[in-house]
Amino acid sequence: FDPNNPLSYSPDRRRNRPVTDTFEPGSTMKAILVAGALSRGLIEPNTKFDCEGGRLKIGRRVIRESDSRHRFGVLTVNEILARSSNVCSAKIAFKLGAKNLLETLQEFGFGDKLGVDFPGEAKGILQPQPWDNNVVASVAIGHGMTATPLQIANAYAAIANGGWLKRPYLVK
Repeated sequence: FDPNNPLSYSPDRRRNRPVTDTFEPGSTMKAILVAGALSRGLIEPNTKFDCEGGRLKIGRRVIRESDSRHRFGVLTVNEILARSSNVCSAKIAFKLGAKNLLETLQEFGFGDKLGVDFPGEAKGILQPQPWDNNVVASVAIGHGMTATPLQIANAYAAIANGGWLKRPYLVK
């Protein structure tokens, strides 16, 4: 794509995908989840959770680790992030609760446009509440929601920036 001659390209080629396209963010949401629980004083880096050998039954559904060889036992929050445990991330989300989980995502800019000065910015999707335990567990591991790459990068920038969420902007 040559920005000096934009009309010679299809709209699909002109699209700025990090701003306009959304996807299920998966495990990138685990750091956001942990930040929300830490900021509310519900956990500390060394708080321990039992990952139950890699399987957590929620009603008729079972949450598993992404690799069937991962059969984690007790892990600290630091280890949960390092090993990207789905089971223990769900347990952290249950401790945080549906309302606080949604508020955390919104505080990090998910579910709304960030206001970047580029046309076609997408806001992503956060399901309306109430959320049952299946939705809470899914959102904890980045499923059942969508986000743009820009939203994810901006949320991580806020974590690196001591918790200050800034509005991103494009520079020349």
